[in-house]
Amino acid sequence: MPQDVEFTVPLESRVSPDLPRARRHHLAWVRESGLLHGEEALRRYESSRVADSAAYGFPDAAGDDLDLCLDLLGWLSLLDDRFDDRLDTGDRRIGRLGTRGTRMDDAVALCQDLVDHLRYGTRPAAKTAPAVAAFAHCWQRMSHGMSQEWRRRTVHDWTDYLAGWPTRIADRAYAPLPDPAAHLRARRRTIGLRPLLALAERAGHFEVPLPAWCSSHLEGMRIAACDAVIAMNEVHSLERDEAAGRPNLVLSLMRHHGLARPEALRQVGDTVRRSVETFLQLRAGLPQLEKDLGGATPELARYADAHAAWIRGYHDWGRTAPCYADVRRPR
Repeated sequence: MPQDVEFTVPLESRVSPDLPRARRHHLAWVRESGLLHGEEALRRYESSRVADSAAYGFPDAAGDDLDLCLDLLGWLSLLDDRFDDRLDTGDRRIGRLGTRGTRMDDAVALCQDLVDHLRYGTRPAAKTAPAVAAFAHCWQRMSHGMSQEWRRRTVHDWTDYLAGWPTRIADRAYAPLPDPAAHLRARRRTIGLRPLLALAERAGHFEVPLPAWCSSHLEGMRIAACDAVIAMNEVHSLERDEAAGRPNLVLSLMRHHGLARPEALRQVGDTVRRSVETFLQLRAGLPQLEKDLGGATPELARYADAHAAWIRGYHDWGRTAPCYADVRRPR
């Protein structure tokens, strides 16, 4: 796997020292939630260490806060697996996701159940109960103690994430290799970083004031962080995506721009570098944003630190993550 590709990420490398304890809690939570069935599935999940990324993305979290972070990251990875399992390679996918199939319908129904729970607190339908019930448990813990203002904007971020999945699944079935710009637009929605940045506020026990959160300045930081993480993920998952017939930014650059693989990889690496540079420039401009908003706002620095932690954290976790180390193991 191309996990040894070097990226330019001049940010501090950190990981929560509470990870070993939190990992044990998380595996028990996954077992009790009913998200996985059978010892073999649990063993594979444990060996993937996908939820460990939370300890890198939230390095200051510990105790119950870190438990929540691992549980939510684990849920996100298992949701991704659930949708990937709906797809076969080759032309057979079109029939399975066509008008008479149920795979797209199942994905839409699951996403709708999740959105309905966020918006209305509805109970999950029987066929999606474990996935929705596990998310409901995470959401109850995530939103506890947070303001209505934070809840409204975070529900919007979760809804946009969930609404992006049917589009991504349809692209996999009907347009297996969208052009690079279209692929990046879809990935910005389903990478899940925006709700994870909201989780950083919850785990850090702070909230960004709404005028600052709505500013183009912070939106630019969020986009830069998303693009950096997406680009690194596209490289780390390249061989897995290629083997499974899934879209990937490197493959899209090769087909649509006629690039050789080394040049496509270099361009994706340049995306990481430029995104990190953009983030650093915007972070350096936070003092001026504070002045524009009328005074000192220490939450802005903590919010910027959350972006930095996820950019560097994904870099460190992704380079050694077992889930990317063997293309034969299902995602």
